[in-house]
Amino acid sequence: MPPSLKLNNNGSVGISVVSFGGIIRDSFDQVIVVYASPLSPCKVIFAELMGLLKGLYICNNSGFVNIEIEVDALLLIQIIKNEDAFCPQFFYIIRKICTTLSILDYTIKHVFREGNACADCLAKLGSRLEEDMEFGIDNLPHILKGLVKLDKIGLLYIRYG
Repeated sequence: MPPSLKLNNNGSVGISVVSFGGIIRDSFDQVIVVYASPLSPCKVIFAELMGLLKGLYICNNSGFVNIEIEVDALLLIQIIKNEDAFCPQFFYIIRKICTTLSILDYTIKHVFREGNACADCLAKLGSRLEEDMEFGIDNLPHILKGLVKLDKIGLLYIRYG
């Protein structure tokens, strides 16, 4: 079986900032690349879609076709699976995502926010950047290093209350 990757993605919308971020890991949970980017003001679902598209492009351009996608936005999954989620304002980006997914062997599933902490951190980092950025294992943003370690041992998935 060809190697597979796990892609976690998130969007972030604040009072005056919008951004997205994501993390791509191999089947051993080793970080391959992380990405973050600022966006112009938009809806959070657009930020989620843009982040997913960026992650899919990275996977596809790296030659990986087996992708496990995890997101904490159920609407994003409904849009991708076309389950009663009609968003005509996002038609072109949805089409790009679906076209890219059509050449990949993928699964997409919902995770709770705690399980998406690394992508959430990167989405927030994106709001402080001036342009789209990618980071490898050798130059991970300092704020992300501890979260990656906690995620690798499963401590981020614990839900309280």
